Amino acid sequence: MQRAEVGNGQAATPPRQAAIWAIRIGSLLIPLAHAAGQNLVTVLGLRFMTDSLAISAGAAGAIFAFVKIYDGFADPAVGAWSDRARTRWGRRLPFLFAGGLAMPLGLALLFGAPSFGSILLAQLFVTLALVIHATGYTLLTIPGFAMLVESSADPKERTRLMGWRTYGTAIGTMLGSTLPTWLLSQTGPSRSGHLLVALIVSAVVFLATMAALHLLAHAPRTSPSASAQAARTNPLVGLWRQVQLAWRNVPFRILAIAHVFLLFGTAIGSAALAFYTRIGLAQQDSVLGTYFMLATVAMLVSMTGWIWLSNRLGKKACYIGALALFGLVHLSWLLAGPGEPMLLIALRGAASGLAGGGMILCAYSLLSDAVRYDYVTSGERREGAFAGFTTLFDKLSSAAALAAMGAFLSAMGYVPSASGMAAAQGADARLAVLLCVSVIPAGAMIAAIVTMLFYRLDGASVEAAERAQDLAA
Repeated sequence: MQRAEVGNGQAATPPRQAAIWAIRIGSLLIPLAHAAGQNLVTVLGLRFMTDSLAISAGAAGAIFAFVKIYDGFADPAVGAWSDRARTRWGRRLPFLFAGGLAMPLGLALLFGAPSFGSILLAQLFVTLALVIHATGYTLLTIPGFAMLVESSADPKERTRLMGWRTYGTAIGTMLGSTLPTWLLSQTGPSRSGHLLVALIVSAVVFLATMAALHLLAHAPRTSPSASAQAARTNPLVGLWRQVQLAWRNVPFRILAIAHVFLLFGTAIGSAALAFYTRIGLAQQDSVLGTYFMLATVAMLVSMTGWIWLSNRLGKKACYIGALALFGLVHLSWLLAGPGEPMLLIALRGAASGLAGGGMILCAYSLLSDAVRYDYVTSGERREGAFAGFTTLFDKLSSAAALAAMGAFLSAMGYVPSASGMAAAQGADARLAVLLCVSVIPAGAMIAAIVTMLFYRLDGASVEAAERAQDLAA
């Protein structure tokens, strides 16, 4: 049975079994909500801007980069803010509630963008929509991850919670990628079709968040440490101190760098798939939806296996294996083309999901160990700040990926459209799309693997530090 914690880690009454299951299901629903909202934008956002709003690929990529950079630098601030917060609902729940409202609003505005008759006005409007959406994403992800870390002192229970979190991410991914693309294949890629799927996904985000708030209302909570409270008087100094302390955590630093490469590869690979299935494979959006559906099913089915393997081979070894598999899957698109058998596309989807499950589970489980190690060695409660820095690096890498992809497509002559369908593309533009879906993601995974070779922390080290802390107390 896990222990609950308050303040700086004092033991409290352990939660009942019913409360443990409420925490697990709540830990599933929060990532389900933000994964659904985020994947809709990641998979279809760039293509919607280029092929439905006639915004050039370069400008669309630059808008995404600007929003990601804004959002990335907001992450540590939100994390530190949630660490210092004192409300009757605890430190994290008010942020989750606000995120559950902002993210659906951003989705509806983006995919419901009106016809302004001006490309400049369209660019400004979608930028505002993406800022609102990204703010909601930050408010859901950072306090949600921090709440998960602080809800259990048991590393095995935290791994289970990461498994539930991964289940939620997988279901949310399917609701934000497979469902919309299947619906678009029925309605056609019109603006009204995009708005319909955005409203459906918005409802999923809102309802999942509200249900999670109810389930997590009585989860174990921690209070701000004395140093976090002192940071109230000077937020900028407090935030800069958190940056310095987080960067000195070597295991966290290595994981963050590896995560940058992972997110760069997955962001550009996912965005490119929406273009490649149309241009490279000459397939409809239903094929894209089936690919993501199979990836999600494989992710869910494989989760028990990844947990079993990580407990026996180690999280680091499983993480590296998952990264390698994901890179190989995307590299295999070099062998595909028009008329590609659906069986091979389906196998790629399943293998991608298998790899994705391992990457998500191991990455965040390793991160939870690094954040927990910081607490047991320092006595400071900085879960929100570490979650903020993690997503800062994530979003900077995603910003770089989408900006690079947009600039690359433009440089290679990609032609935008306002019809909802891709315009005829030249050989250079087609080659650019192929490289974005294959070589570039594979290269990013290799860089992440090389980075992880320098990672040394393991679960035994965290448990030993916890025992030493208990003995000292």
